[in-house]
Amino acid sequence: METAQTLYLNLFGEDKIHVLKELLHACVDEICGRPGPTYHKFVNSMDWSKEEYEETYKLISTLLRHPASLYLTEEKMPQEYHELPEQIQQNILSCLKVRREQLTDALLIECSKEKHETVIDFDWRLKLVMGSSKLASLREPLLQLDLILENKNSKRILDFELNKDELDTFINTMEGIVLECKQNN
Repeated sequence: METAQTLYLNLFGEDKIHVLKELLHACVDEICGRPGPTYHKFVNSMDWSKEEYEETYKLISTLLRHPASLYLTEEKMPQEYHELPEQIQQNILSCLKVRREQLTDALLIECSKEKHETVIDFDWRLKLVMGSSKLASLREPLLQLDLILENKNSKRILDFELNKDELDTFINTMEGIVLECKQNN
């Protein structure tokens, strides 16, 4: 444990604390689905080997992905957190406080994809049906809705064609689900 503390003190001394902050936020970006940190991005600002970078990146990513970290209380933080020097712990907590909502959302989506299909995007088109073989002048608006669903293995598109009444029912059902989820949390 003492060698790990010495390593991190050497890597993130007072003059390099800005690099730690940048690395923390880059790791959060990666968890949230944006481009994350790379060794090449940090090699010029730090005097560390590829192995030191990989070990540090792995530790920070593990800490940020740990659900207990989102409580923002030191007592609930994982053991690896407590083995770090005080100034690094404080910077991790500061990053978590700033990015907590984004991390929570990203981790919930990630967890949801493991167990269920999740809507990740949608596309829609509005059509005006002017007539049909039964009625010469129907003039009915129809919404074509494509829901892009993803689970841990695949993506698929679920498409709907809804008239106004069906769309109202769909929207009310979705609002009910969201409201129920908020009440359960």
